[in-house]
Amino acid sequence: MKRAGATFAAAVGIFLVVLFGMKGYAVAGHPFVTEDPETQGKGNVEAEFSFEYQRADDGTKTSSLGNAFALGIAPKLDLSIGYGYDFVEAPDGAKDRGMGDVEAQLKTYFTDHQGWTPSVGLKGGVSLPVEEGGQAAVLVTVPVEWEFEPFEIYASVGTDIGTRLAGNDERTDLVRASVAGAWEVRERLYLVSELLWEKQTSPSADSVLEGMIGAQWEITEAMMLDAGIRVGLTEDSPDYTLLVGFTMYFTGDKPPGAPDGGVPPRSAK
Repeated sequence: MKRAGATFAAAVGIFLVVLFGMKGYAVAGHPFVTEDPETQGKGNVEAEFSFEYQRADDGTKTSSLGNAFALGIAPKLDLSIGYGYDFVEAPDGAKDRGMGDVEAQLKTYFTDHQGWTPSVGLKGGVSLPVEEGGQAAVLVTVPVEWEFEPFEIYASVGTDIGTRLAGNDERTDLVRASVAGAWEVRERLYLVSELLWEKQTSPSADSVLEGMIGAQWEITEAMMLDAGIRVGLTEDSPDYTLLVGFTMYFTGDKPPGAPDGGVPPRSAK
C-alpha cells in the first residue's frame, strides 16, 4: 500500500513537470532538496524558515524546525549557514529533542545555461555536530540547471565525507543525487516535484529513494510560501515527510543583469 501510493504521487509530479514544463524562472529552494547553481548577487540575503514532520519506516516521528541563510559576498559567491532543531518520538513513546548539525558552505557557478549547455555550480563546506557523539563532515555538491523554454530542470549530485574531527569512533560517508522541476500554473504559483536518492557508501547499507510533490507561491518578489509532501519509494525509505516553508529576500547591491529591486524574481529571468 505504501509503495503503490508513493509511486503514484511521484509519477503525478514527474508527469506534470515533463508534460507541461514551466514558465519564467524557478528557484530550487524549499521544499526542494536539489541545489541550483544560481547565487544571490553581492549584498543580497535569502532567509529560509521551514518545518518538517517525518514518519520513519520504523514508526519514529520527527518534527524539525529549520533555518537557512544565504548571503551574497561577491557577485558569484554565496556564504550559506543552516541549522535546525529536532523533536523525536520513538515507537515506544520515548521522546527526545536537540539541535541538529550546523552547516556552513560556499557556493559559486561557472557557466550560464544556453541551449543544451547547462549552468554548472559548486557548493562545498562543512557540517559540524552540536550533540556529543555526532560526526563532522565535509560537504560537496555539484548543481546543474537546464532551460528549454518553457522547461526548467535542476539536478545535483554530492557527497558527505565523514571525519573523526569531532572525536567520534566511527565515520560515515554518504552519496546523493536528485532531480527536480516546476510548472507555473498561474502567475506566481508553481507546482513542483522532485526525485531524490541517497546511500551510505557501506556495501551493507540500504539506499533511500523518495519522491516529492508540492507548490511554491510567491506572495511578493521578496516573500515566498511553500508546501509539499515527500514519500518513500522503497521499503527502507521514510514513510512520508510533510514540508512547509517561508522564504524572504533582502536586497543589497544589484546583481549583474537583474532588474531594479535586487534579487531577480522568476519572471525576470
